[in-house]
Amino acid sequence: MTDAIMVITTVGSEQQAITIAEELIQQELVACVNILPTMRSIYRFKGKVFDDEENMLILKTTRDLFTDVSAVISQLHTYEVPEIVAFSVEHCKDEFLDWIRQNVRKTGR
Repeated sequence: MTDAIMVITTVGSEQQAITIAEELIQQELVACVNILPTMRSIYRFKGKVFDDEENMLILKTTRDLFTDVSAVISQLHTYEVPEIVAFSVEHCKDEFLDWIRQNVRKTGR
């Protein structure tokens, strides 16, 4: 296993996706953010079923920065309960892992 993680979150607009991505990059909390185009999400929240368009962000960072990444997303997000889910990167090319490490802060706050 590596110290790299992939974090996903969904947002209600492309502009919010860009705002979150730019802030995370600016603070050196992530090496890269992929913004996937509009997708359809059908979900239940507070007893109601919703059918909305969302954008998904895929963030590349390190495990020790998850708390800071999560805090920035929560601060800028408009959802009451934003999706912030991290997946461990078990295997990847050494060069890719080095690139992530070189483009984020060394440790969380």
